[in-house]
Amino acid sequence: MDVLSVGGTVSVNAHGLDFRAGSLSSTIRSLRVMTADGVVHRVSPDVEPELFEAVVGGYGLFGVVLDVELELVDSEMYRLRSRTIEHRDLPEVFAAQVAGDDAVRLTYTHLSTAPGSLLQEAIVYTYERTGTDEEVPPLRERASDRTSRLVFNLARTGDLGQRVKWGAQKHVLPRVRGCLESRNEALREMEACMVARNQAMYESLGFLRNRLPQYTDVLHEYFLPHEQIVPFLDELRAQLGEHDAQLLSASIRSVHREDVVLDYAQGERFSVVLYLSQEVSEAGNEDMASLTRALVASSLELGGTFYLPYQQHYTREQVAQAYPRLEEFVATKRRYDPGLRFQNSFWVRYGPQPEERP
Repeated sequence: MDVLSVGGTVSVNAHGLDFRAGSLSSTIRSLRVMTADGVVHRVSPDVEPELFEAVVGGYGLFGVVLDVELELVDSEMYRLRSRTIEHRDLPEVFAAQVAGDDAVRLTYTHLSTAPGSLLQEAIVYTYERTGTDEEVPPLRERASDRTSRLVFNLARTGDLGQRVKWGAQKHVLPRVRGCLESRNEALREMEACMVARNQAMYESLGFLRNRLPQYTDVLHEYFLPHEQIVPFLDELRAQLGEHDAQLLSASIRSVHREDVVLDYAQGERFSVVLYLSQEVSEAGNEDMASLTRALVASSLELGGTFYLPYQQHYTREQVAQAYPRLEEFVATKRRYDPGLRFQNSFWVRYGPQPEERP
């Protein structure tokens, strides 16, 4: 299983629960990158911005990221709330009760994987400032990793497993998520779940360990305008009914436009993150490729985009449609690395046009 690194996280311009900050690029003060000629550049939004905007979200094609200076914020205690809604209500709930409430600092949404409510029921989680003087506890390992992995594996077994898994997400996992009961009487909610910011954003990745060799787990991610999230989820539900891949988890986050060349968000967008399971076989691979192509086409038709780091079942034309600055990216790559010292499968498949290749 791959683990996260600072350079890798910069290279994919990752994002998380802080929808107000957006992607990682908005928090980078500067970084040092060694380019193909051995020169070390310290770049930022104001210093060599062309190189900065290409390196962040540039998939390692411009050099080696040596170090990064990031904007940091203090960890603080938040009250964790959850509410169950219909998927069609998500845009309104997000606008009025999440983005419209300045107390809400982090958020994510889980979508149902149960057959009877597949992608039509959602749990919206919010982390809210309360003004409490609760002491921020040290960061600790999550106690729910083993339970989460068991829940994921249940989802592979079919309809019954999917129903059990969604029931566990709604009723079991909240009881093992490790929140603290507030001691602040001013809150008047002694059952309130208080979570430190750092703890809320921490993932050990232990629950992603798959010990079932006949299956492999695959990530997808699509970015949709808020008004198109419901049509996309409806199309996703239809496509899942036509394919063998099992949906283990579906979640939604929020991102916005950034000043990087390969920017996956062309405005305010909902990010739909899918965690799927497929059989390790030729038939399983083809089924996943077919599903991916259908969802990429749907996202583009609805004015959305798709994330590039995962399985490359999309076409160059689709990449160019989703990332309108692709040719600028290719030209910048040629200037900083004319000998093409840094390459990967994305560059080989989607970088230069065939007639431009040496």
